[in-house]
Amino acid sequence: MAYIIPSDISQLALAGGHTGELETLHVLKRELASDYIVFHGVHWTREYAGHTIYGEVDFVIVNLSGDVLLIEQKNGRLNETAAGLVKNYGAKSKNVGDQIKRSIDKIKEKFRLSNRSEGHIDLDYLIYCPDHHVKNVNSAALDSSRIVDAPASAELPARIEKVLGKGTSSNAAHYELVLSFFKQTLEIEPDIHAHISAHEKSFTRLSTGLVQAVQNIQMEPTRLRIDGTAGSGKSAAGRLFFDQALSVNRRPLFVCYNRSLAERVKHTVNRGGHVNTWNGLCAKFLEDCGHKIDYEEMKSDPDFWTHIEERVLEEVVPDKWIFDFLVVDEGQDFEPVWFDLIQKFLENEAGIMWLQDQDQKIRRGVEGDVELVNFVGYRCRTNYRTPESIARFIMRYSPYKFECANDLPGLGVGVHRYKDQDEQSKIVASVVRELVRDGFTLSDIVVLSCRGIQSSFFSERKRVGEFSLRRFAGEYDMFGNQVMTKGKVLFDTIYRFKGQQAPAVIVVDMDPDPDDGEQSWKILHAAMTRATVRLDLVTKGDNAITGEFSAW
Repeated sequence: MAYIIPSDISQLALAGGHTGELETLHVLKRELASDYIVFHGVHWTREYAGHTIYGEVDFVIVNLSGDVLLIEQKNGRLNETAAGLVKNYGAKSKNVGDQIKRSIDKIKEKFRLSNRSEGHIDLDYLIYCPDHHVKNVNSAALDSSRIVDAPASAELPARIEKVLGKGTSSNAAHYELVLSFFKQTLEIEPDIHAHISAHEKSFTRLSTGLVQAVQNIQMEPTRLRIDGTAGSGKSAAGRLFFDQALSVNRRPLFVCYNRSLAERVKHTVNRGGHVNTWNGLCAKFLEDCGHKIDYEEMKSDPDFWTHIEERVLEEVVPDKWIFDFLVVDEGQDFEPVWFDLIQKFLENEAGIMWLQDQDQKIRRGVEGDVELVNFVGYRCRTNYRTPESIARFIMRYSPYKFECANDLPGLGVGVHRYKDQDEQSKIVASVVRELVRDGFTLSDIVVLSCRGIQSSFFSERKRVGEFSLRRFAGEYDMFGNQVMTKGKVLFDTIYRFKGQQAPAVIVVDMDPDPDDGEQSWKILHAAMTRATVRLDLVTKGDNAITGEFSAW
């Protein structure tokens, strides 16, 4: 089985990305050997709708030697002319052979400019036309061995292996150089939000609008505050700046409010620097200074973390705990005293990138916002995460507006009402069954509460129907790691899950208070924008706010 980059094709299929190229991608993944890596242009962001950054190349296949095969796929009818094989797009037409040759020249040129010390790259190509039978190869003006047409469409994987070969691992440095080149050119990075294992990472395209904009802002030292809507790519931008700081031998610090997000970021950034939550940073620092922390005290002491902060304040910070670049994610939920204290860990001229979204400020009990003096602000209202059907629902009912930049339709929004609290479990079980029938796996599904972990209707429930629930057990092991229960479907709260996403989200405990409308809407908005394919809402039938919701 070939390795696919970006590797989120199952979500593309679920969300409605049923293109000819997507079908080909499934074939390549299934039938090519594991010696091959396949880069593809199938994705949902507008910057790449219908084409890759190369212009016309649909697939880039790399073997173990770092040799490259470009595949240009043309669906539908083609014209065989004296000038070559031509594809008509309305009033315009394009010569297929000329397109692939231009792409080869562009890639060679860019690779040479990017890698002056080793500027050679071996390129070959195939033209794949699964709906057209090429009858006159001479008129096509192409080498017949480089054309895979309709009668030979089933032979595509075999033809790839014949033309490209598997290669050898004798030049690992060149192989890694080629892979790095295509990841950078396509702006592909490990997906912060995906479940990351030690063996495989999920890759996705960066939300390039935000990333490119902030990269063009020049200041020294960096003092940048990004106010980005949900799904704008804030975390991806922070991860990119963290890695860039490492690449120039700086010591970056990445601090999240959310523990789960911090763990995912830690698996996607390059080694070096430090990634943690604010509480985790304080605890790790104190332990390194020789303090013993009894996490069992959290159960009985509501001021446990306040006491931890006081102990940090009393310590002198050694050089190994001083950083020269800071990224703060979910900054709207940080307390002002945290930012005052975190500066103990920074050089005087340390760069700071602050990521926040006031529309998702759902943490109660925080008095005032962190005051960021002499910061340049950048505002982004473009949402790359939420598909069109879910985005239209949110903007129909929510007071928070954004621009939807996800071209896939998604699978819409379901609204499920109950009269009695006990009905919720049956409703959720029914929704999970329907999602599984639609092709979702249980690991794709998250049941997300709008309440705290202890006050949810589902707090003590181990199952919904035949499906077991996996959740934070409310305990920590001796190393301070969260203990999760066993189960197949993740149950969590928006307070813990904010900053993350899932293909299918079922929002429960939706009882917004009309007298607390703004806060209630922030909680709902944060929960609904976690879904990347399908959203289901389980709400009390007579609720004054959600009563007008209808399926979308």
